[in-house]
Amino acid sequence: MIPVKPKINSFLIADMVIQDKATNKWSAIGIFDRIMASNFPCMHPNLSLYIRLSDAEGKYDIRVEFCDTENRKLAVFEGITLTIPSRLHHPDLGIKTLSLPIPKPGKYYFDLYFNGELAESLPLDVEEIPKKERN
Repeated sequence: MIPVKPKINSFLIADMVIQDKATNKWSAIGIFDRIMASNFPCMHPNLSLYIRLSDAEGKYDIRVEFCDTENRKLAVFEGITLTIPSRLHHPDLGIKTLSLPIPKPGKYYFDLYFNGELAESLPLDVEEIPKKERN
């Protein structure tokens, strides 16, 4: 069976995502779409991605690529497999990143792939803190 292309209900960047093991509910803490740094290149120590799907059925290999505007891959998060038994299920998942490389200020993207096919791009803006504000 060829999996149905999932509908993406939520695709968020947050400081952290937490799943309550008793209820299976997810919480996204500190949702953002912009990072500020004083020096470049830099590493963002950690952030999390939250993804909620619907209208999907089948097995999906999920990959997220962190890319710059020239489509250079700066980090790849893969090895995630999700099996959805029916279109009535609405699965969600969290992906934690560590030491995300950010070479310079600008626009970056988290590209979400299902079975090798690009499904969604989530932008992340990175700005330099002006020198006068660093003190």
